[in-house]
Amino acid sequence: MNPETEKYSKVVNILKKSKPVLNSTTDIEREVIKRISGSYRTDRGISGAIEFFFGWVYIGWVRRTLITASVLLVLVFIYQQNIILKQIKYLSSQATVATEDKLINTSDRIEKKMMLYKLGGRSLSSEEVTISSGQLEQLLESVNELQVQYKDLLKLIGEDPELKKLVEKKMEENSHKKTKL
Repeated sequence: MNPETEKYSKVVNILKKSKPVLNSTTDIEREVIKRISGSYRTDRGISGAIEFFFGWVYIGWVRRTLITASVLLVLVFIYQQNIILKQIKYLSSQATVATEDKLINTSDRIEKKMMLYKLGGRSLSSEEVTISSGQLEQLLESVNELQVQYKDLLKLIGEDPELKKLVEKKMEENSHKKTKL
């Protein structure tokens, strides 16, 4: 054997036979237990809570999925608003036709408004004329009667061709007699 190998083996044997001297084993035990329990401890305070709630930010596929979902929601919202605006434009471009039925509905609305004024103890007044609730009721009743009679009259004129010709002739005469400004 080589003298260097012999020296090496002697040093290794001496180290194997010598044991470390432990001054305070209880301190070492406490430190090991403290480190082990600290690594498994879940309560980390505010930083632990923030990491728990926002830890997904560091996961790439979750972040991309959530961004895609939010973009899709915004696009659906824009599409929905576009449809609503088109419908509003379509409805506002519709022509309004006044018929006898609509006139009756208008008077119904007036009656409802007047009832609200009556219940409030107020009367409608302008600068010159004040209308009492009795006069108002009488006015509304007469308007309704006139609308019903006008509807019946139009039905009679539409059913009788001779009467229709006569009414058209009278209307022409009246339009010629009027003073044109």
